[in-house]
Amino acid sequence: MPKSGKVGNKLDTVGPDGEPVSVLLVEVVDPADFLFSAAGHTLEAGQRAVVVHIELTNRGTAVFDSPPDQHLLLVAQDGSTVSKSSVALSSRPPHSAGVSPGETGGGHTVFVLPEETELRSVEWSPRPDPGPHSLVWDISDL
Repeated sequence: MPKSGKVGNKLDTVGPDGEPVSVLLVEVVDPADFLFSAAGHTLEAGQRAVVVHIELTNRGTAVFDSPPDQHLLLVAQDGSTVSKSSVALSSRPPHSAGVSPGETGGGHTVFVLPEETELRSVEWSPRPDPGPHSLVWDISDL
């Protein structure tokens, strides 16, 4: 069973190579359409943007090589998932790859989804498929 929390909670788990990491869900901006359009991007009719800000702290002794948001997902009330967009916003810098031991790497992830989608949670996993080391933050009350 994955560890769970709410926005503002830091949860401990392990990365893809077993290294200890902590992930903090700092903020969820929903809708973030104004940030999306301010960056010069256009949403199609019926879509909305959501921005998720996380910070990953590497508590291990080896570099966490991946971008911290590599397997970050939004989960809808119906259980379907939304993968991150390739869009980056200048006002909300994206993640960069690699977090050195003892360091914290933060960034923002943009999601584009149907306007009517009701979100349940943000999910972080060390691998492509969710598993016992996944982390889940409940955002159903946002």
